[in-house]
Order: sequence, then structure tokens, then C-alpha cells
Amino acid sequence: MLKIKNNNCKIIKRILFIFLFVSLISCASYICFYYFINQQRLDKKQQEITQQLQDAKNLAESKEAKRLEPVYISLPNTQSIKAIVSDYHQTNNIWMLVNKTNPISTTYTPTNLKIPNIYTNPEKGDEERSVRADIEQPLIDMFAAAQADGYSLMIGSGYRPANLQSIYFNSLASSVGESIANQSIARPGQSEHQTGLTVDISTVARNCYLLDCFAKTNDGIWLINNSYKFGFILRYPEGKELITGLIYEPWHFRYIGIDLATALYESKLTLDEAWPYLETARNQLIANEAIVL
Repeated sequence: MLKIKNNNCKIIKRILFIFLFVSLISCASYICFYYFINQQRLDKKQQEITQQLQDAKNLAESKEAKRLEPVYISLPNTQSIKAIVSDYHQTNNIWMLVNKTNPISTTYTPTNLKIPNIYTNPEKGDEERSVRADIEQPLIDMFAAAQADGYSLMIGSGYRPANLQSIYFNSLASSVGESIANQSIARPGQSEHQTGLTVDISTVARNCYLLDCFAKTNDGIWLINNSYKFGFILRYPEGKELITGLIYEPWHFRYIGIDLATALYESKLTLDEAWPYLETARNQLIANEAIVL
């Protein structure tokens, strides 16, 4: 009887051992399976995160490449030029357009005005003898080149604040009427002189000072043929009066930089006529996020 009991105990122990062994194997298998499945999920998630990061990096690099991609302006009858990465509507931009339909605030004053180190009209006040500092060197270079060719140039008028422009305009308007006056003198806010980028140029001897005949002087001819090399354009040329809105002024020169000045000289376009091409380039720069408004 005792032997049977012992045998039963052994059997029960074996069964328990087998049960525990199978249970341990099952648990281990489950743990291994869970770990394997969970690891796969983690690996997949990591791959997704890695791919998202890579996609974001590729998109950023693509946007940066597009932002840095140059935009070109192609005017008729001239070589394409690279667009300035800037908003041409801003008053500090050298390509800004100021005319009767694109006025600037009468309160605007350039922040970097100075009297350039060249001959200026001694009869004018310090304001009107001044220009934006960033065009001083181009003026110095142009006047030096003219001097080397035997010409002595003078700035007759540079920057004009709106109140001074108003005095000039009202003085003429009082005798000929506002409509006629506005054909030869811009109203306050419509004058390029307020930008500090424009100069009326004459000779030191004042030959044909602020007169059409200046275009026929050797000095005037030299300026027409050479000013673009230094970034200046004849702003109100003959035959373009209906486009510019002002009479022919062979003494009025505007700084826009060498590239654009050369393109306008070769294409024979005014800044007004070139403006749609500049607007197209500006819009492309905005689309590329190269400039943010």
C-alpha cells in the first residue's frame, strides 16, 4: 500500500514537473513571440520616423535649393541679368520705381544721406547737395572717368525732401497751372529725387544748366554714352514722355546698378517699361520664398 502511494506521488510529481516545464516553455515562447512582434513594430516605427525625417530633410533641401536658384530678367535686345534678391517695392531698394502712379510716402527720408566727395552746386543747401551714401562711390567713379576724358561735371541737385519738392512744384504751378507744371516737375511723393538715388548733372561751368541743349554739349553726350557703365540711366529720355509722364530731361540721371542700367541702355527701355519684367522676377522670388513679404 505504501509502495502504491509512493508511486502515485512520483506520478503526480512528474505530471507537475511536466506541467511546469510546459508552462515555462509556453511562457518563454510567448515572451519571445511578444518581444519579436514588438521589436518588429518598434523597427517599423523607427523606419517610419527615419523616413519622415529624411523626407523633411529632402523637402527642406529642395526648398533651399529653389530659394537659392537664381532668377533672371530678360529684356528685349539684351542679355539676361540676374534679379536682385530683394523686394523692389521697398523704398530702400535701388530698383524701386517712383512715378505718378507709384508714389512714395511724403514722410520718407533715406537714412544714409551724405554730401558726396565730388563737386556739387554751392548754391544749394546741404540736403539738396546730398545723395544716398551707397551711390557716392559710383558717382565718384563716373565723375573721375569724365574728368579723365576732359569733362568737369557737377551735381546740380540731389536729394529733395517732399517739402522742398512742394516749393518747386507750387512755384511753377502758380504761373502755368498745376496740370502743365506736372509735366515738368513731379508732385511731392512722385519725385525720384526724394529717394536719394537721383541727381541732376551739369557742368561746373553750367553750360545749358537744366536745359534741353545740355544733351548737345560734349559733357551731355558723354553722360548719355557712358553713365550706364557706372550704374546710372537717363531717366526721362526724349520720345518717352507719354511713358515716363515727364518731359525730356537730359540732365536727370538715376542710379539702378550696372547690370540693370546696361540692360536698359541696350534695350532702350525706360525703367517704367522694364518694370513689368522686374515684377515678374519679384513674383518668382516670392514663389521661391527667396523673399518674404
